Amino acid sequence: MVTIARVNPIKLGALLLIGLLIASSWLVFPYFVQGKQLLRGVGDHSRLIKAGSVSRYLTRELVYTRELELTATFASDEYFQYVDRASVVGNLRPDRNLVFFVSETVHADSLAAEVPDVLLKVGEKEYFPDISDGPRNAQHHRVTVYSFPKRDIQGNLIDIDGAGSMRLYVSNYYLGSEQKLTFVGAWDAPYSLPEELKSRADVTPIAVLALGAGLLSSVLTPCLLQLVVMFGGVIAGFSTLPGGSGSQIQMTPIIRRKILQIAIAFVLGFVVLYTLAGALIGAIGHQAQLLFAEYSRLIAVISGLVVIALGIWVGLRGTRDLACKIPDSRAMQNLSFRDTAGTVVASMGYALGCTACFGGAIVATLIVYVGAIGSAAIGAGIMLTFAIGIAIPFLLSAYYISRVDSILVLLARHAKRLSYASMAVIIAFGLILVTDNFHTVSDIIYPYLGLN
Repeated sequence: MVTIARVNPIKLGALLLIGLLIASSWLVFPYFVQGKQLLRGVGDHSRLIKAGSVSRYLTRELVYTRELELTATFASDEYFQYVDRASVVGNLRPDRNLVFFVSETVHADSLAAEVPDVLLKVGEKEYFPDISDGPRNAQHHRVTVYSFPKRDIQGNLIDIDGAGSMRLYVSNYYLGSEQKLTFVGAWDAPYSLPEELKSRADVTPIAVLALGAGLLSSVLTPCLLQLVVMFGGVIAGFSTLPGGSGSQIQMTPIIRRKILQIAIAFVLGFVVLYTLAGALIGAIGHQAQLLFAEYSRLIAVISGLVVIALGIWVGLRGTRDLACKIPDSRAMQNLSFRDTAGTVVASMGYALGCTACFGGAIVATLIVYVGAIGSAAIGAGIMLTFAIGIAIPFLLSAYYISRVDSILVLLARHAKRLSYASMAVIIAFGLILVTDNFHTVSDIIYPYLGLN
C-alpha cells in the first residue's frame, strides 16, 4: 500500500494549464501563417487556367458584334467543381436543376430594363425556368442565372442525354429594337467534360502539404477549438480507473500508460475520420458540398446523441468498484479495450459533428482553391495533413501529462469525481451538436485570442 501525498492546488492548476496550452498550440498557425493567402498562392494559378478552359468548353457564343455580345454557359455539375462559384452551388443545386448563366454586353446603348426571357428545348420538348435572377436596369453588362428543374411537372426525370441536344433561346430588346430579338445556343450530348480538362496532375505533394496547412490556419480554426476541451474531458474520464478514491493504492503507473493509450485512440479517431472526409471530397467533388448542405443537421444530431451516450457511459463507468482493489490482468485488459474503443467512438463522433460546423467550408475552400480535387488520394492527403497538424499537439500534451506525477495523483485519487465531471463536459458538448450551437463556445473565447 502506498499513500498518495497531497498536491498543492495552485501548482496543480498551473501544470494543468500548461497541458491545455500544449494541446492548443496548433492555434499558432493563424498568427504566423496567413491561411487564405497560402491557399490562394497554391491554388489560384492552376485553378484560373483550369476554370477558363472549363468555362469556355461549356459556353456558347450566341452573338458577337461590335455593338452586342451575348453568351450562355451551361453550368453543369462539373462546372462548379472547376469554376469559382462554390458560394452559390448550395442554392442553385445543379444536382436537381439545369443551370445556365446568360451574359449580355452592349457597347453603343443600354441594356433593356428587364432580364432576358429564356426557353429551353430538350429534343422537341420546351421548358421554362423557375428561377430568373439578374439585375434590372443594368447599363452595359449583366449576368443572369436561370434554373430549370431536372424533373418535369409529372415528376419524371428529363432525359437530356437521350434527347441528344439542348437549345437555349434568349430573347430581349437589343440595340433599340421594337420587338424582342431571339438568339440560340446549342449543346450536344454527352455533356461531361473531356478527360484532359479533368486532370489534376498539377496538385503536387508540396501543394497538398501547403493546402492542409492553409486549411488549418484559415476558416476552420474556430470550429476546432472545442475539440481541445472535448479532448480534456475524454482524457480525464477514460484515463482514470473506475470507482473508489484510490487513496490507499498507488495506481499512477497504470494511469500513465492509459493516458497515452487514450490520447492515441482519440487522435486516431479524428485523423481517420477527417482523412476519409477528404477522400470523399476528392472522389465526388462539389457533390460533397451538396451532401453536407443537405445532411449536416442530421449528422450533427446523430453525432450529438452518440457523444451524449458516451458521456453517460463515462459517468456510469465511474461508479464501478475497481480502483479500491488490485484488478486482475483480464479485468484490466477488458477495461482497457472498452475504454480505447469508447475513446475512438467519442473522437469520431465529435469530429463527425464538427462537419456540421465546417464541412461546407472544407468543400467550398478546396473546390475554390484547388478546383476539382481529382482523386480520393489527393483529397485524403490534404485532410490528413490538416488533421496531423492538430494531432501532434494533442499527443505532446498527453505525453506531458503522463510525465507529471501531480496530475497522475489527481487522476488516481479523484477517479469518481473526474468521471462525473467528464460526463458533464462530454454531455454538454453533445448538446451543443444536437442544438446547433456549435459556435457558442468559440464566439466566447475567440475575441480574446484576436482571431476571426
